[in-house]
Amino acid sequence: MKPFLHFLLVPALGLGGWLVAAYVPDAEPPVMPTILSLDAPPALGVALPAPPGDGPVHVSIAALLPPVSQAVLAQVAAEEPLPEVNAILVIGGQRLAQIQGSPMVIGEQLGQFRVADIEVDRVLFEQTGLGNQRWVTVNDR
Repeated sequence: MKPFLHFLLVPALGLGGWLVAAYVPDAEPPVMPTILSLDAPPALGVALPAPPGDGPVHVSIAALLPPVSQAVLAQVAAEEPLPEVNAILVIGGQRLAQIQGSPMVIGEQLGQFRVADIEVDRVLFEQTGLGNQRWVTVNDR
């Protein structure tokens, strides 16, 4: 009988716990303070609910970030070197530029620069995310 004593101890403790819980009065629920405002950083890549049938509306991350001053934008633009334009070919409505040895058309990306426009003697680069635009002439840096 001695080896089975610990098997009887578990139900006895359970029964004792139930009896104690039955005779002890319930504790008062904790009082939560009222929150006037929620100070939390904005979430990135949030999908907001849309009217029924339209699906979710995706919000760009740039819309949720704090505004950046023009001085910071100018400093970042000055730090990043512009790509080198080696040659430009314009035939009718087709425009092609050789940028750092690679042929590129309007809309293509090179690092953080996007080719925004190509003219006969220069190329307009737009820094993605910053919106800065700079013209670069052929073999000019």
